[in-house]
Amino acid sequence: MTTWYFTIRLPTYPDRSSVTPLVSLQLPETEAIVFEQWQIPNWVQRFNVSHLFDWTWHKNGDFKRCRASIVRSSQSSARKAASAIVVNDVIDYFHSHPNEGCIVDNVARLPNLIPHPLPRARSLTDTCSSLHIDHKWAICSKSQSELDKWLPATKRFVTIAVFNAFIDIGHCHSEVPGTVFTDRATFHFQRWTNKICSNDTISNIPQIKNEYRHIELIDSIGNYLQAPGHFAPQQLPRLLRLLATVPTTAKVLVAKGGVADLLIDVLVERGIVTRDRIVQFDKDIRPNHFANIVYRSDSWPYLRDKDNSHYIHDRTDMQLVHRVMATDELAVTDKKDCIILIKRRDGDARSIIEHLDLIAVMSSALNKSKISSDLRIEIFEARGHIRDHIALFRRARIIVGPHGAGMMNILWSSSGTHVVEIGYTTGMTFPEMYAEMSLHLEHHYWICKGHGDYSAPIHVDMDDFMYIFNQIMHEIEIEEARS
Repeated sequence: MTTWYFTIRLPTYPDRSSVTPLVSLQLPETEAIVFEQWQIPNWVQRFNVSHLFDWTWHKNGDFKRCRASIVRSSQSSARKAASAIVVNDVIDYFHSHPNEGCIVDNVARLPNLIPHPLPRARSLTDTCSSLHIDHKWAICSKSQSELDKWLPATKRFVTIAVFNAFIDIGHCHSEVPGTVFTDRATFHFQRWTNKICSNDTISNIPQIKNEYRHIELIDSIGNYLQAPGHFAPQQLPRLLRLLATVPTTAKVLVAKGGVADLLIDVLVERGIVTRDRIVQFDKDIRPNHFANIVYRSDSWPYLRDKDNSHYIHDRTDMQLVHRVMATDELAVTDKKDCIILIKRRDGDARSIIEHLDLIAVMSSALNKSKISSDLRIEIFEARGHIRDHIALFRRARIIVGPHGAGMMNILWSSSGTHVVEIGYTTGMTFPEMYAEMSLHLEHHYWICKGHGDYSAPIHVDMDDFMYIFNQIMHEIEIEEARS
């Protein structure tokens, strides 16, 4: 008899705890089909994120069952799945259909801070109204006591293993691939598009070329694929959850191109994944992939109300990404000596017309301040590799920028950083995403008035900006005096 013991960190109760005692798990005896012995990846412990997982299938023994007892299928021909159903409640489904897959991890999200933090502004009510978000943003329209159940509205993160499954290439929305489906079921355990077809079955079973067949495959692809403002805050957390809980024998399907490629470079450099496991999903070719076990992770439960479906930019995900990608043994010695001004290319959508005026205001305030630290202004234009962006934003004391992908880099900045996002007034509604991300990272998040269209250069309300920046400098002066 062979017995495996694993020492891992687990919370003391399902709703999470900051205290994570050491416990031991005893897994069942191995069988004839032997896979590699599982252990928590070194990076999980090195970056102190073990408390963000439940390690469900290792505790209940399904790790062995799910990987050793499935019926291998070749899935050789295209056909129609006549009786497939839609599965929203994956926990209940795999409890009643254990021959079709299992739950890999089922963990409660981190609780939000109490009271839930709000954006800061010269006048939050006036700013929300000016930017036409007073009825659009939960953090503009709801009380702090209500926000915890809204941001997000989900309660858990669930990772599944599905036997003999396919990965959707965008049947409902070309920018939202990644749904897992089989002959029997389509697994929509979170909604990623508001189209009518968002909760339909996928009944067309594709023929799979040999190069796209796998034994085990992590499915991390999702909305907007490699788009810089979406990959890091939306797909990267899913990828990290999967890499933490799924065996290293699984190949890893990720979006190809742009920031996705650069962040994979960082994951490889930080020892989180090896290059040989990566399978790139090319959005131009869009090949169909099949695996004997497909792994997928999402927030849960499924949210049906499209107007109140806040299920991304969760505090758990933001903390996971920040700790894994932007902390190490040198983090405590990082100097926070940068005031970063994000500059979009002149003439581009939401580029700041008063860019030079912003620099002048910041330089003047810096020269007049009593701040003793060696703060300097850095203009960020997204040049170079993202590893350099991470290094820069780790040093940020203040970040200023218009809404856009450059703001994604707040993920790398530590708690206490001041973040000023400049809004606009027409076109697509000014999104709440960077406010949510920043507040969940425990930044001081400010909204500054701007005016103009989403798809054109915009103006900054300079009076509003001067008030905000001077207030930030005053608060930093007070912090330094206290220290």
